[in-house]
Amino acid sequence: MLMVPPDILRVAREFLGLTQEQVEKHAGISRATVQRVERSVRDLPQYALLVQHFYENSGIEFVAPSGDRGWGVFNHNTSGRKPRLNKLKKPAEAVTALGPSPKRKRNSDVVSGATEPAKPNSAGSS
Repeated sequence: MLMVPPDILRVAREFLGLTQEQVEKHAGISRATVQRVERSVRDLPQYALLVQHFYENSGIEFVAPSGDRGWGVFNHNTSGRKPRLNKLKKPAEAVTALGPSPKRKRNSDVVSGATEPAKPNSAGSS
């Protein structure tokens, strides 16, 4: 079994949507150790393997390099799900459905705290 590089372990954690604190809680190792494993600060093969096995048991498959291709990560938690895209209306339909767009005021047209500009006094005081 090949040991997965630290940056690939970090990618796997992010694929699972886990924080380092969650890995600490569920894998039984400290957050500082998870950080060290992901940054490869020290040679900690036993902890790197522990994290690797935790991710594999959580649905991650590490794909070893082959030929000119590097490491790969496959998340089995998302396999079999048909990707859904947001269905957008055609531009013409969207405009007629929403009606005309409201006019926006420019920042220079807005006076802070006032609704209308001050009007001069027409009484003609000197």
